[in-house]
Amino acid sequence: MMMPKKAFIVIVLFCLALAGCQQTEKKSEQKKEEKAVEANAKESKEKEEASYSLKGEEIEKEPAGELFQQYIGDKEFADNEEYSKAAGEAVAEYMKEIKNMDTKDWDAEQWAKSIILSLRTDVSGTIQPLKDFEVKYNELKLPDGRLLQDVSEEELNEEADDVNVAVLIDASGSMKADVPGGNKMALAKSSIKQFSESLPDNVNVSLSVFGHKGTGSDQDKKLSCESIETVYSLKPYDQKEFSNALDQFNASGWTPLASAIQQAEKELKVASGDKTKTLIYVVSDGVETCDGDPVQAAKNAKKSMTDLQINIIGFDVDNEADRQLKEVASAGGGEYTSVKNKQELDDEITKNWKESLGKTTWRFWLAGNINNINWASVGMSNELRGLENNHITSRNREHDRMKAALNELLSSDLVDLDTKSAISDILFERTNAIKDYADGIKSEKHNEIFDTAESLKEKVDHVTKDLDL
Repeated sequence: MMMPKKAFIVIVLFCLALAGCQQTEKKSEQKKEEKAVEANAKESKEKEEASYSLKGEEIEKEPAGELFQQYIGDKEFADNEEYSKAAGEAVAEYMKEIKNMDTKDWDAEQWAKSIILSLRTDVSGTIQPLKDFEVKYNELKLPDGRLLQDVSEEELNEEADDVNVAVLIDASGSMKADVPGGNKMALAKSSIKQFSESLPDNVNVSLSVFGHKGTGSDQDKKLSCESIETVYSLKPYDQKEFSNALDQFNASGWTPLASAIQQAEKELKVASGDKTKTLIYVVSDGVETCDGDPVQAAKNAKKSMTDLQINIIGFDVDNEADRQLKEVASAGGGEYTSVKNKQELDDEITKNWKESLGKTTWRFWLAGNINNINWASVGMSNELRGLENNHITSRNREHDRMKAALNELLSSDLVDLDTKSAISDILFERTNAIKDYADGIKSEKHNEIFDTAESLKEKVDHVTKDLDL
């Protein structure tokens, strides 16, 4: 029975289509195989072109090994157990790969290259922190906020172009009392007048009084606490005007110390430039009684004006006032002194207040901070040693895992003893090159720390040599 012509044509077309599909699939498989061969060839070429150096500065630029990245990475500084497990897996994978390669004609250099490219660490990861280590004596700041390290001896010996001084006098009721030598308010006025008379030409002075209105009674508290008055505005000293200002008030009411400091800060800030030295001097005999926070007020003032000192004399104060006034002075970056009589008050105002206006403020500060230079040097040296220890750990662990791979090669009869020895020499040379390079960087930083310390000490010594300290 003959097949219909139409059916025969369909079968022929189907066979042709099937043959075409098979041919397409065959071509697709061939392309896949060709791509795989190309990829393998490319990978082999890249590995062949990849190299290693035995010079420290060049080793630093080399990337981490493929197996290091795959199995170790962040575990490089893990504890021994976790790291050893990761390193073991990397070495095992290396052996698995190497056994599938034709290595019978490899010499020691080819073997060393294979080990290094697979298992090396990223040396720059521990070298760069050593390079970036900054030798900075950040704790050694002058009273004006600048680092001693950044200030030249010439600057330390220069007087400020302008000095603005605000004198605050407590006129609360307790200042009416007498002490050995006279009345507290009268003595305070006298000493402040002597101090102001001795001010250099480059100093502007203001005089403010607080608590001088009302009485110590509760009904007068609001009036007294709001009575903060600048009776001599900030300007060069004029004897007649200043004396008249001192005569305008007497001891009377409460103690708004916090508000007085805040007002003085505002007045000084308006009148002071970037290079103006600013000081607030306070004579008080008691604690804040107007619900303010003088310690916080002093902190805010110091934060607002870094080149500011608040120096306070506690005049015949009790323990509570002594404690608070000391905290206020400390918060304001200044000094606190407690006095009990006329002689002590005169000595403090005419000697220490006057000295704090000139170069001696910095000089005394410097002399008292020589030990801080030593401690800062030791601290930076320890910090640098910590960075060095990280590098040593990385370097030693790299060498150990490379040696482990080399021992595996020997035990698997892939290399003989002579070849192993030659490979070992190359690996050791690499490790030694890294060590010498890192040691040089660390040594430079270490020398910089102590050379800088010596230069700071010399600076202090030169600046303070004419003082009897």
